[in-house]
Amino acid sequence: MTHEDWDSVFPDVPQSFHGAVEQALRECAPPQTERRFSMRRKALFIAAAAVAALCVTAAAAYVFQWNEAMARRFGAGPAQQELLSSAGAVGTPEQSVTENGLTISALQTLGDQNGVYLLLSVQAPDGTALTDASGFEMLNVKFEGSDDISWSGGFMSGPSQSASLSGADNERYFELRLYNSQQADWNGKTITLDFANLQADRGKQDMYTVTEGQWSLAWPLTYTDAMQSISSGETYQVNGHAVTVDSVQLSPLSLALSLSGDGLEALIENSDLNEAGSLCTVSLTMEDGTVLDELYGPGTEGYTDGLYGRTTSFDQIVDTDRATALTLTFFWENGDNTITIPLN
Repeated sequence: MTHEDWDSVFPDVPQSFHGAVEQALRECAPPQTERRFSMRRKALFIAAAAVAALCVTAAAAYVFQWNEAMARRFGAGPAQQELLSSAGAVGTPEQSVTENGLTISALQTLGDQNGVYLLLSVQAPDGTALTDASGFEMLNVKFEGSDDISWSGGFMSGPSQSASLSGADNERYFELRLYNSQQADWNGKTITLDFANLQADRGKQDMYTVTEGQWSLAWPLTYTDAMQSISSGETYQVNGHAVTVDSVQLSPLSLALSLSGDGLEALIENSDLNEAGSLCTVSLTMEDGTVLDELYGPGTEGYTDGLYGRTTSFDQIVDTDRATALTLTFFWENGDNTITIPLN
């Protein structure tokens, strides 16, 4: 795994603070022939040290402060929040737009080179309830220079006490997932979200508009590129079919996998991959023997020109430092249908 440079974690202390501390220290410095401090000078020295400590504490709190809803969504404890924040995986857009009494705000992002999760909030006019079934008539996601972005999303499901900022009926979190299956460089590029017409459901997806309007948000997207890359090149047998593991990429947020081999086409034909299904399931074995076999987060997979590619964005943060093996199960095959790939 990539070890991050902690020297760049904390923000620069303002020059005014440096000046105040230096002035306090100058006042505290005793003459060459005197080694005793007066009570006043001791107090100044202690005050300067206390201010310095408070500044460092405030900087640390700023760096590691996650949105509570995003931390809950990914099951991220304090140590995981600290790790991902210092690695640059978390972004805080602080963008907001209001029209016709409806406000959309971009709160926080979490991502790596395989995809990015966006947490937003929507506050509708008083008297307009937002539910799991609410939606927008149009939502367009684009990056500068590219409009072809694969994404999914909608209002956060669950009780209003956890799916909204305050528990009010007219407020609700909105989630988006962006899938970077081509691993394009999105870092620092401006993302634009265009919304139109808030809608409600009469039932059975009979949508109607409750608040007309157009809302647009834009900001430079940031995420981390740090991933653990394993170039295997090992060939395995799956029910008599040869499959080569070209590469595996793993981060606390996602998995990317590339397969090839003479027997891969037969496995594809035996599956329902071409009917928007899946070729195999994935699971991770941890160093204590625990098997994480519910890695079924959203992602993409496909087979082109003899190569199978798959990306999976995890629904929960994964401690990849403790992962020892990746297992693929080709569930369409009757026997000898697993591959176990060492990760260390």
